[in-house]
Amino acid sequence: MSPVKRLYDRSDTWLRGLSQRSYAAFLGASAGTGVLVVGLMTGELLLVRALTMAFVMFGLECVFGLHQPTDE
Repeated sequence: MSPVKRLYDRSDTWLRGLSQRSYAAFLGASAGTGVLVVGLMTGELLLVRALTMAFVMFGLECVFGLHQPTDE
């Protein structure tokens, strides 16, 4: 098994073990960080956009929980 596949599997297992709010916080932080990094690479500081994206992703995941599989 390649190291990338092992890293993916370990990360996936860890993320599936998080509560819905913890997962939402992780998702929001990663989305906001992604927007901020892309903004810095283009030479802009997209701090407000990054914070907005983080809050929106956090809120959507907390309310709807679309990315967490259910055991139904």
